[in-house]
Amino acid sequence: MIIGINELKSVRASEEKIILGTGTFDLFHYDHLRYLQMAKECGGTLVVAIKDNKFAGRKGKARPIISEQQRIAIVDALKCVDYTFLVGVKDNLETMLEYDNDKQREWLSAFEKVFDRLRPDILFFEGNPVLQSARERASKYFGFKCVSKPRGKTISTTEIIRRISESIK
Repeated sequence: MIIGINELKSVRASEEKIILGTGTFDLFHYDHLRYLQMAKECGGTLVVAIKDNKFAGRKGKARPIISEQQRIAIVDALKCVDYTFLVGVKDNLETMLEYDNDKQREWLSAFEKVFDRLRPDILFFEGNPVLQSARERASKYFGFKCVSKPRGKTISTTEIIRRISESIK
């Protein structure tokens, strides 16, 4: 079910155990599917925060390729996903928590409000060492457990784009 960020408190009130997954999900592929299935296997209600077009656009000038409306519809249609919503990065990038680099500052500015409203039991994420200390700080502050999926090695959106670019040269 697609919801708005303002509905996260009511999801928290109605669900016993909540797993929060996050991502861009541009050019949806098999590793995206496995990530979401593994999150659901943690046992509970899977809520997925999908980066809006502005947030996803920070990956590069031609990104995202697929619009936020289409990306959220694709993820929401999966049987392992219970709720989806769009999350955006704030222009001012203010955070309550300490950060070590600009990527952490950006991530915290986007997700602190989500953590406060949803109060997930588990944050399920794909390993990215750049964000690790920020995740740990957020975990302690908001009281959730961090569960990491190893970074996909078989395919990525960036790799798909690279392969397509090379094939048309």
